[in-house]
Amino acid sequence: MPTILKFLLQLRLMIIGAQALGLAFIGARFQLDVPWGIVAAVLGTMALYTGWSWRRLRDGRTIDTAEFARQCVADLLALSALIYFTGGSVNPFISLFLLPIVFAAAALPMRASVGIALAAIACYTLLMFFNVPIPGAHAGGHGHAVELHLWGMWYGFVLSAGCIAYFVARIAQTLRAHDRALAQARERALEAERVVALGTLAAGTAHELGTPLATMAILAKDLDTDLAGQPALHAAVVTLRQQIARCKESLARLATDAGELPADSGHPARADEFLAGLLADWQRQQSAREITVAVPGPQPAPRIIADRTLHQALFNVLNNAADASAQHVEARAAWDERAMWLDVRDDGPGIEARVREQVGRPLASTKGGLGIGLYLAHSVLSRLGGSVEFGTPPEGGTVVHVEIPLAALRMTDAPA
Repeated sequence: MPTILKFLLQLRLMIIGAQALGLAFIGARFQLDVPWGIVAAVLGTMALYTGWSWRRLRDGRTIDTAEFARQCVADLLALSALIYFTGGSVNPFISLFLLPIVFAAAALPMRASVGIALAAIACYTLLMFFNVPIPGAHAGGHGHAVELHLWGMWYGFVLSAGCIAYFVARIAQTLRAHDRALAQARERALEAERVVALGTLAAGTAHELGTPLATMAILAKDLDTDLAGQPALHAAVVTLRQQIARCKESLARLATDAGELPADSGHPARADEFLAGLLADWQRQQSAREITVAVPGPQPAPRIIADRTLHQALFNVLNNAADASAQHVEARAAWDERAMWLDVRDDGPGIEARVREQVGRPLASTKGGLGIGLYLAHSVLSRLGGSVEFGTPPEGGTVVHVEIPLAALRMTDAPA
């Protein structure tokens, strides 16, 4: 309703100016003795009332049905007073009685809309019998009066048609924007449901894989002892035990994270510490790749809540680049007072345009997998107001640009 009231106030000001201009032109063109004192008083009063209403609207006052109905009634009374002193029902501006009816039908309940329509009909009917004729309106004979009335009807029609078309177009635009926002909200709700389902699945999977991994760890330990005298095989078993330990650690962390409350999922840190630690952890896991990292940014770095889910989301982006690369990965993290950035570039085959449009959705992957890592990363970053953009530079490879606003992570009261 506040949006419709805003349109009503805008159109009222336009109509006040158009009425004054129309009366002045017709009065001069046909030498009519228009009662300008009364006309100025009515239009001036409505202009002041419109300004007062606009100020209340900008101050955030509650706009209820009664308030909007009062606005429509004020339009009917002002228009009735203006037309009463300027010829009554023969005044072509009488068609403007349609406008309060249109606004009431768009914003008010059925009973109130019918009431406004009946009030407009009553005003029109009374003006047919009670009015003040304009002196000189019929001077110059019948042809003069017909010409005056025809031009007045044309002007009134143009004014009414323009106002109604503008109002309906703006309302339709507002409704389309509302529908788009509603569709986006539904999509975000579905994304949240999918993430919750994946979290539940991850916790269950971590529990189910615990026993097989424990068995593998025992067998690998026995093999480590049995193959102590065979260096090549022993080195392979040592690597196998390290990978099993890494899997167990990842599953334990996954199970823990799945059961954490949001308030417990992060810890205070400076942005530079968080980003440097993230890249250092990733470098340790990607020792087989040629990796270049940089962490520039202004000092002192802002303090944030180092969210565990954000850490994992950025880790997924980095791991995806490492898996897609042929040999070299370049990562650059930066920050300022407004946001953090992570730019990752690999020397892989790049992403096809068709696949790039699907990245961030379930079952969309750039490397033949399920694409769950990028999907979760996209979901977490969207929740924080961030974004992920993929590009394919002319020289090949893929560039990923991640931006995370600090508004959702910043610590305003944290000690330095």
